[in-house]
Amino acid sequence: MNFRQIAVFLIIITVFFLGCKKENAFKEIDFHYSYFPLTKGLQRIYLVQDRTVDKDINIDTTITYELKEVVDSFYYDIAGEPAWRLVRYRRADSTQQWILIDVWENQIVNKQAFVIEENQRFVKVIFPPKLGAIWNGNAYNTLTPKTFTISDIDKKIEINNLLFDSVLTVYQDKSETMINKYHTFEQYAVNVGLINKTIIAIEYALIIPGVPIEQRISRGRLYSQTIISN
Repeated sequence: MNFRQIAVFLIIITVFFLGCKKENAFKEIDFHYSYFPLTKGLQRIYLVQDRTVDKDINIDTTITYELKEVVDSFYYDIAGEPAWRLVRYRRADSTQQWILIDVWENQIVNKQAFVIEENQRFVKVIFPPKLGAIWNGNAYNTLTPKTFTISDIDKKIEINNLLFDSVLTVYQDKSETMINKYHTFEQYAVNVGLINKTIIAIEYALIIPGVPIEQRISRGRLYSQTIISN
């Protein structure tokens, strides 16, 4: 084999390996946007339980209802970015008719999942999601900065007899003492979206040894929104 043949051979081998490397790199790029699916007609129905407690003024009420969210229509927002209308309905139970309550906005821009709730923009998830990733969920609104954290990813969980193979958990608040507790988190399932939203906001609790703080609330709120159908 002469020098020219060797050179040609080396060039062919180099091109081959570079092509394989690029192909493999391309295949490895998966931002996991499926945790926040935006597909026309996608809907989720939740059971909501919202308890408010203020023992000082003899309040301890629990409101239970069903909530439906539907990814309705695509459009471009005022910044020219693609977005989807999320139409939200409410009813007391399955025997009642759905009543429109509001319309939110969902979008994925610059590898960030946004939800615009009551004119406030929140960064719900960042992509690709990584365990321990942190960001300011209020970076695009006027509220106090708040650290969001991915605490679990690709976990299998069951909610209301529905099994989800790959679930992402985002904590928005997590602190606790003997007399108060603030835990807020959301869970997202692949190809479904939000499947659970939990808010534990206990401002003050009595100190009773051995009794969980949720059972000794003096003032606070407990909110759960769990999926029952999709």
